[in-house]
Amino acid sequence: MRPRIHFSSRQPVAIGFRLLSACGILLLLTASSTGQELPEPDEPSREFSAADVTAASQFGQTLGIADWLGPLAPVALSPFFGITCLSGMALYGQGWVSADNPFLGEGSPLHNPNVFYAFLVLTLITSIPRLTKVSKPFAQAVDQVEAWAGIITLLTLKMMMGADAPATEQLPVVQLGFVSFTLDTLLMIAAAINIFVINAVKFFFEVLIWITPIPTVDAIFELANKSVCAVLMAIYGYSPTLATIINLTMFVVAAFLFRWVYRREVFFRTVLLDAVWSFLAPQKGVRKPELIVFPAAAFGPFPARTRCRLSRTENGWTLVQQRLLRKDVLLELSSTDCDIELVSGYFTNSVRLVGRQPVEMTFSRRYNACLQELAAAIGAKVEEPAANTERARDVLRAEMG
Repeated sequence: MRPRIHFSSRQPVAIGFRLLSACGILLLLTASSTGQELPEPDEPSREFSAADVTAASQFGQTLGIADWLGPLAPVALSPFFGITCLSGMALYGQGWVSADNPFLGEGSPLHNPNVFYAFLVLTLITSIPRLTKVSKPFAQAVDQVEAWAGIITLLTLKMMMGADAPATEQLPVVQLGFVSFTLDTLLMIAAAINIFVINAVKFFFEVLIWITPIPTVDAIFELANKSVCAVLMAIYGYSPTLATIINLTMFVVAAFLFRWVYRREVFFRTVLLDAVWSFLAPQKGVRKPELIVFPAAAFGPFPARTRCRLSRTENGWTLVQQRLLRKDVLLELSSTDCDIELVSGYFTNSVRLVGRQPVEMTFSRRYNACLQELAAAIGAKVEEPAANTERARDVLRAEMG
């Protein structure tokens, strides 16, 4: 089999519904939680004095880099619980938290009982399902929304806390090629990347814990995760600078693991979500002759566990890896060089390329209710796995390896 590799110019366009939903809900929640009452319609608006403008300016400028980057690691580990800890320290931590930290001061939007109790309820809702293996798949699906919700909440707090700064104030500007950013914008981008990277690595280990056949290990891992989050938040309350150093250390370690982990994180997320959907709403038909697959080992230009789209063509099949802001990677497979077989498995299914270069790829159980129709659509055969123990181990290794 001699696959031909080239790059297509088609860019992936996708809008995350969960991101928009979380954004709208949390923006409303945070904006309405500042504890400020709106003036009555007949109440005359007063002009801000020079002292008011000076105080607002000082408040916006006191949010230093350490104050902003310090809590990112614990929020990445547990977004809702991390924000609950921040709000709790702002409300009840006077006397031992850093006195000059605007995130934890009386003027912070976090200094509000409504915010504290709202995120405490969200913490309980998202944490309790993680304690058992039966309910953890639901929790893992919600975990993705929670991660983006934590990012959106922190960015919203950042914008709210700097909204009262005078419009005439000149903010530091960083020039990157033809694009310029203010320092605040760069800090927000860095915060989003920081939380996303650390959370992706954490999610991967949570999935490994879930598939480990030990009943109590899920609860132990969740309690350990919350304990580490609380300790890191306590360190942040005492010393934002020390918390920033710890955060940067965790980010560097997670960044080294990110590419390897992220491919497997996408794989596990797809498998879990499709397993839930196949149980709640089984797929009744095949709309397109294509399938999302993950090579079990490196194949052509694709590293192991890369998310690819397998499509039927006139001369065989194509494998396409969609990449954000870069050209897609495309691999052509000729039907004269190989055949495709679908093998049903235990947790997932497999696509086996039989030819000069045997390849095993994994796909989810989304189409289990119409596997024969899927095989006909993509020009494959359906083969039942062998019942012997050695073959069963090979199938499991290909599915979850």
